[in-house]
Amino acid sequence: MERYRTHEGVIVGRRPLPGGDVLLRFVGPEGALDAVARKAQRPGGRSGRLMLFHHVRFQAYHKPDRDLATLTQAELVGRLERLSEPGRYAAAAYLGELAYRLAAPEVAPALWPVFTSGLRGVARHGEPALPLVWAGWRMLAAGGLEPGLESRCGHPPARLELEGALACSACARSPALPLGAGGAEVLAVLLRRPGREAMTRLETAAWRPLLAALLGYVAYQLEPLRSEAAVRQAFLNGA
Repeated sequence: MERYRTHEGVIVGRRPLPGGDVLLRFVGPEGALDAVARKAQRPGGRSGRLMLFHHVRFQAYHKPDRDLATLTQAELVGRLERLSEPGRYAAAAYLGELAYRLAAPEVAPALWPVFTSGLRGVARHGEPALPLVWAGWRMLAAGGLEPGLESRCGHPPARLELEGALACSACARSPALPLGAGGAEVLAVLLRRPGREAMTRLETAAWRPLLAALLGYVAYQLEPLRSEAAVRQAFLNGA
């Protein structure tokens, strides 16, 4: 295996370290990667190119038998404006955390275009929660965690069981996540229809139950993400 390799990715995690180093987390079309940027915090360093949600092309040195790579070169490919706004930042951070958790090498090629499209939507849409809802559910599908879309009990579905089945309110195994009026139908559109069509449908739907269900489902299937509280505060009144 070559020790110096070129990668592409979006920075989804950034933590300053002693001595001016920065620990970075990337999600890209090949998967997730952690790397240290040496002296990036010092004057004249590369800190400006290595900010959260920047899309970069970079070279990293991979030492045998070590998971943590060392970043040696970095080129800024693109950045999205407005992601520093509180609600947009919370939505982007959640998508970044979710992508990092899901981005196994075999999943990443399908995950990458959904993740980057979701980030663009969060940056540009008038209601950033909507692309968060769309991208979150589609990323779960890319990662093999798509819930079933047929009612387990045969009645019109109203709740999502944490194991991934839909059922009516009477038959759903507790605890189950309410989807709201028509929510199961909208969820099917989000997971099955092209992005533009899905977003158009979501814009006229009651999206808050679908966002709350997304957060609860991710917390059960993976684990609660650190940015979940900020998303709830920004879009669900802290609930």
